[in-house]
Amino acid sequence: MRSIQVTLHHKLSEHEAMSRIKHLLTKLKHDHKDKVSNINEEWHARHGKFSFTVLGFDLSGSVDLHPGSIEIHGKVPLAISIFRGKIKEVIKEKANELLAE
Repeated sequence: MRSIQVTLHHKLSEHEAMSRIKHLLTKLKHDHKDKVSNINEEWHARHGKFSFTVLGFDLSGSVDLHPGSIEIHGKVPLAISIFRGKIKEVIKEKANELLAE
């Protein structure tokens, strides 16, 4: 598996940022139920772990919430690692939309 790391800055309260992040996986389940399955998430304070399957590929990672920033660490299968740059770009774009004031 190949790694992806993204750090994003935000101006939200810690509670609001956490709420939005947690809502994202619920939205993913609803909006893409035909392509995404096996969605799991686990939270301990400001650290979350997630995993899901997209079009037959297993993806996993973690989210760490800090005051003013969020770190996302992900792992993608070797078979789709050539798309790592695009995946990282989409994560940044969607996360910035999610965390906009």
